[in-house]
Amino acid sequence: MSDDLGPTHRLATYGSLAPGKPNHHHLDGLDGRWFPGHVLGRLVDAGWGSAIGFPGLAVDPDGERVDVEVFESGDLPAHWARLDEFEGPQYERVVAKVHTPGGPVEACIYVLRAAKP
Repeated sequence: MSDDLGPTHRLATYGSLAPGKPNHHHLDGLDGRWFPGHVLGRLVDAGWGSAIGFPGLAVDPDGERVDVEVFESGDLPAHWARLDEFEGPQYERVVAKVHTPGGPVEACIYVLRAAKP
């Protein structure tokens, strides 16, 4: 992970935007790299994603391990408005601590708006 890139250059995905998932195409054309990690929280059967098998997330420092894939890209800041619109009003982009094999990093992640702790 690059120490000079901050959380606005990282997207932690746990659902439909992850590699191989149905909405990954929203990240097509962005240069970057993927690496594994996890956040602490709970998956909630709510939000539009739950209808297609992707529950929403509530970040919780006392929660369970939720595996994520982190996309790190210098291109992300120019695409946040588009990604926010795609996620819609049920989800909110927040900064969360992501535990990775290389140590903790901060990344943006979409959580259920009503499920914040």
